[in-house]
Amino acid sequence: MGKPNQKVITRGVQALGLPPVVMNLFFRKAESFLPKHEFLVFEPQGNQVVIGDGDGKQLDTMQMTLPEKVWVKTDDYGDRLVITALLPREY
Repeated sequence: MGKPNQKVITRGVQALGLPPVVMNLFFRKAESFLPKHEFLVFEPQGNQVVIGDGDGKQLDTMQMTLPEKVWVKTDDYGDRLVITALLPREY
C-alpha cells in the first residue's frame, strides 16, 4: 500500500498467548489482501485456520492450531493504516 501502518493487538488476543511469529503472520496476511479486503476472519478448523472475508468467502488456509476465532481489521486514517487483531466478543 505504501502507507505506514500501526499494528494493534487487543487484550483478548494477547490473552490467547499466541507467539509473536503467529501475530506477525496474521498482520502480513491482512496486508497482503489490501485494499480489496479490509476485514479478515481467522477461523480455527482442527489443525488448520481458514481465512475468510467475513461474508462467507474463503480466501486462504494456514496449517496451524488456533484456540478461537480472531478478526483482523484495517482502518485507513489517510496518512496511515491501523491494523487491529481482536476477538469477536471484543467488537
